[in-house]
Amino acid sequence: VERKSISDLFGSFASGRLFTQAESMGKHYKVPCLLIEFDPAKTFSLQNKSDIGPDIRTDSICSKMALLTMHHPRLRLLWSRSPHETLKLFKTLKANHEEVDVDRAVAIGSNESIDALLEAKDACEGEEENEIN
Repeated sequence: VERKSISDLFGSFASGRLFTQAESMGKHYKVPCLLIEFDPAKTFSLQNKSDIGPDIRTDSICSKMALLTMHHPRLRLLWSRSPHETLKLFKTLKANHEEVDVDRAVAIGSNESIDALLEAKDACEGEEENEIN
């Protein structure tokens, strides 16, 4: 789950980082999720109704969300009204699942460990090839 506040969401779209994160999640997880967490003191909306039009616009957050989900169809969007609601949502999602091995998840998420895993895989494949010959 990639968790974004509204300001983080806008910043990630502006920098292009969210598309990269969605692509990475799609490679590593069966069900990649983007959790959008709203500020409980503000309106629960992404943009004003008057700003939503029938056309795709580069300045429209709704257009960007549509494009993100079109390019990453496995990406699931989760909405939360507050950090408290996010906690409740995580508890619900976590029910009936094993505890996460944090060290392993961090190791998988780092570029160095991915490179090491790929090198180990290549080494194993090389050894198997030598055994066959």
